[in-house]
Amino acid sequence: MKPFTTLFYMARRKAHSSSTPHIFIAGLGNAPYPSTRHSIGQYIVTSLSKQLSIPLNSVRGGHMGTGTDPATGLKITLFKSKQLMNISGPTVVTTFRTTQLPADKLVLVYDSLTHAPCKLSPRLGGSHQGHNGVKSVMQSLGGSGKSKPFWQFRVGVGRGGDKGSIDKSVDAAEWVLGPLSAEEKEYWGVGGEGLESILREISRVTAEAEANDGSS
Repeated sequence: MKPFTTLFYMARRKAHSSSTPHIFIAGLGNAPYPSTRHSIGQYIVTSLSKQLSIPLNSVRGGHMGTGTDPATGLKITLFKSKQLMNISGPTVVTTFRTTQLPADKLVLVYDSLTHAPCKLSPRLGGSHQGHNGVKSVMQSLGGSGKSKPFWQFRVGVGRGGDKGSIDKSVDAAEWVLGPLSAEEKEYWGVGGEGLESILREISRVTAEAEANDGSS
């Protein structure tokens, strides 16, 4: 495997060619409840839209915008579904397919009860682990996370424990429908440390996908 720095600069070189690296980022959430833990994926997409000056326009099934990250030259498409999270898969996948990108250029950003607040855990492929929004996307893609691997950016929201610990006695449904804290909003907001980590990971996974495309 090539070092990340090599992959990153490969992506930057391609950004100045006729084939600009392009990635699709979808934030999961419930549009009527934008500031809840369950909607942190959509909160992050909104923050990316503001930080990168990519307007989100109303399209069939959601809000979408495409622009360029000035720091890397990457072409980025952002999307938020208007559907409730558990049935958002068809709109996410239908919109993603209009880009004609391969599955490893899809990044799904969503809440994770098994990770502490303000923690980001990216992975390529894997199961939905009981997350119905991710399950809906997998079903709409027509395969499991293993057969059609896409990037999962799991964003920790904890589960009621002190200092971000996981307390399984706390009702999961009630917890995810609770509001994001001021600290979380700042961390994942414009200029926040968390949003910067998201942008770094976007560059990394795009570079990996570009390298894989070049070797296939």
